[in-house]
Amino acid sequence: MKFTCSKGELFKHLQTALLCLSPKTMLPYLSFLQMETGDDSVTITSTDLEVSTRIKFKADVKKKGKSLIHGDLFGALMRVQEEKDIIIEEGKDSINIKCGNFKADVAKGNLQDYPQIPEAPASSEKAVTISAFHLSEMLAKTMFSASRDEVRYVLCSVYFEIAKGAFTVVATDGKRLATTWQKAEMSKDMKVSAIVPAKTVNILQKVLSNCSEKEEVKIIVDDSGIFFITENITMSSRLIDGTYPDYKNVIPKTVKIKAEADKEEILNATVRAASIYHSGISSPNSSVKYQVSKNKLNISAASQGFGESEEDIDVDSTAGSINIAFNPGFIIDIFKHLNDKKVVMEFSDSLNAVVVKSKEDPNYVALVMPMRS
Repeated sequence: MKFTCSKGELFKHLQTALLCLSPKTMLPYLSFLQMETGDDSVTITSTDLEVSTRIKFKADVKKKGKSLIHGDLFGALMRVQEEKDIIIEEGKDSINIKCGNFKADVAKGNLQDYPQIPEAPASSEKAVTISAFHLSEMLAKTMFSASRDEVRYVLCSVYFEIAKGAFTVVATDGKRLATTWQKAEMSKDMKVSAIVPAKTVNILQKVLSNCSEKEEVKIIVDDSGIFFITENITMSSRLIDGTYPDYKNVIPKTVKIKAEADKEEILNATVRAASIYHSGISSPNSSVKYQVSKNKLNISAASQGFGESEEDIDVDSTAGSINIAFNPGFIIDIFKHLNDKKVVMEFSDSLNAVVVKSKEDPNYVALVMPMRS
């Protein structure tokens, strides 16, 4: 195996491949990347047995072959190289790396130890095609709501629901929820769902960030897992086995007060009010109180032993008033991930969730359960 490519091109794809490697694996071969050269391309494969990526990119191939190289070591070496061409050549017991005046010999791994990576089905009735840009945007608006508590492993995920020409994504940790949907290309009678691990979604976001503006992603769900296929990358992942909550029944059906506000204004006011907490805005014990009255929103917080804060902002609200308290981090997360200039908040009462809707994305809904004030 021997090939030449630019340092920038190699390192860009290497960074994505390294996301799949587990830092604390008990299986040494999972610390390695597989590199394989074709006629005019190189394919880098990585896996932790849960999620895998195959990344293909153009290179000047002098000799075809396949080899294993330690991922973290390869990444560390590439990170400090000059922006010049890299020459990778396989030797008898090592892999030779050259860049400018730099040379290194890195030990090879045993190819026979490397696991078999799942192959994407050649064709499938359970396939959907969607814009990479739209998918990335949908995930950014929802994935922050996924649980980080591994005891509730089913919620440490993003839920995909595909049916009737619509692709829906949902994330919740039981205290907050975010969901949106887009039209997508699929078979007429297709109906499938998948609970995708949070780690997979984080890696997928990195893959999508490298896609071109008009590139599409093909998603296939089958018995072995889920596959994401772009022009240069095939990514596969196991799914979480379990039952996802019925998210549709959680969204309040009635609205008592509706308030429209400037997103940046309400976001910044919430951050300022919550900054009174010595333990930090994201602390489970932090809370901010929203008091809505006719065209006014009072945002306040009180930290025992440290002080109080409050701020009034103008809103366009319907008649009525309400007092309700939230974890400020949950509200801030929603606003930070919306590109809107205006947001709409819908309140039913102080014991039920507030619903946040987007003015620019009518398919988006987020909600946050209240705290006891």
